[in-house]
Amino acid sequence: MPTPEQPYNVLGIAQPTETARRQHLDDMLSTLGMHYDLVKTSPPVHQNRWEEVGFNHQKSLAMIGRDLSPGEIGCFLSHRNAWITAAQSDRPSLILEGDAKLTPASRRVTEQLASRPHKWELAMLYYSKCVPSAWYQQRLDDDFILAKFANRRAYCLGAYMVTPSGAQKLVDLSKEFYLPADDFVSGGWIRKDLDMFAVVPKAAGLCQVQSGNSNLEEGRSKLHRRRRKKKNNANLLRRLELFIREFGQRYRLPRKSL
Repeated sequence: MPTPEQPYNVLGIAQPTETARRQHLDDMLSTLGMHYDLVKTSPPVHQNRWEEVGFNHQKSLAMIGRDLSPGEIGCFLSHRNAWITAAQSDRPSLILEGDAKLTPASRRVTEQLASRPHKWELAMLYYSKCVPSAWYQQRLDDDFILAKFANRRAYCLGAYMVTPSGAQKLVDLSKEFYLPADDFVSGGWIRKDLDMFAVVPKAAGLCQVQSGNSNLEEGRSKLHRRRRKKKNNANLLRRLELFIREFGQRYRLPRKSL
């Protein structure tokens, strides 16, 4: 539970079988002096429970060309449990997957975010890529800013903060789902009335934590039917194309959320 010195919740996501990840969270957060609770996680979910948990098979096929793997559905449900807990709180929540890596700077950023919860609803501390919008930025301190995503896709839910109102919006939208959790939150597939930002530069990272029974990838490679031709990003014309695209993204007025 939070203390007066920690004005936000910390919720960790790691399966009971993922003992290395649980130990990593415990060691890291204890070192940083951060108190946390583990979220009730979901094991892999197979086809006979799709309707029960709210997974829409037909929309998944239509949207991404495949069903989610049992591990992906369990991952989504674990994050949804975290959103339910966060929505019931009176303060922001920091949600961490078991391989998140925080530093003292990470804690400083979370404290800055918790002091201004009326200015954001979801803030990504870690992400795969962020092109920050040139139009809407808030300075957190000398090292970090809070910026709107200009690019459409920014994967990874390794470490992010959410306000109670933002968490409730995610809960309401996720009663039926058909995307992986990171696509649902930050992938730009669906519109959400959610004021979402990125901390720039990244205020958290990922570490290599081995788990003997990690289940996220279970069956995913066999189900992944979408194939794209790999482009040569070293090619001069390709580099020019990427530069023009990123320039346009930065200076286009951002949407409220991806």
